[in-house]
Amino acid sequence: MNKSINLPRACLFIALAIVMFSTLSGFKLVSNDELASILDDGDAISINAEEVMQDNIIPWAASKAAPLDVVLSAIDSEGFQSACEQYGVQQSQAFPCTFWVHVSDAVASVDTSSRVGKINLGNVGDKSISLLIGPVIPGSSVRDGYPELGYADFANQDQFATFGDELNDQVISIVESFGNVDSGDTVEAIGAFSTWDGMGNTVQIVPVALNRVNGE
Repeated sequence: MNKSINLPRACLFIALAIVMFSTLSGFKLVSNDELASILDDGDAISINAEEVMQDNIIPWAASKAAPLDVVLSAIDSEGFQSACEQYGVQQSQAFPCTFWVHVSDAVASVDTSSRVGKINLGNVGDKSISLLIGPVIPGSSVRDGYPELGYADFANQDQFATFGDELNDQVISIVESFGNVDSGDTVEAIGAFSTWDGMGNTVQIVPVALNRVNGE
């Protein structure tokens, strides 16, 4: 890349995103010399979705997540916007609010009749709760719910969308590593669900961590 080209501000943000996530608490920035070399060489900057998921998103979500029943109660009693400010992440008005929650419950059923597979749990109040297990994970709750990376960290919409898909692929890997579950098994999950203005009677959570309770 010619040094005389005036890089847009967004490209500088992308370059900073080359940080490789060596600690749970934050990013490790490259040096100014390394950054200049990257820009001069014109190398494509890639953010590794697996590293971001394992080193950043999962520990961040574990610290951020609130009990699902608390979040749902806040939405009902305090209003959506107040609940979003307290428990959610909304990077801008262009994105829904994403809530990080943890839940522990017995499996009511496992629905693999469609490619959007679900582990159905019990109800919370009048709302049915399920964990999305794929092989298709719709939406981009995990990407949109992590505030340390946003649209400005990517070169264009396609890269931003691809990163969301790659994070969803990581969710599938987590589900596959967890293995099969049966009705009556008790599972714990940390995950995210996104909504624009509250929800109907169904809450579909994208899990980033799964654990068996009193199981192998």
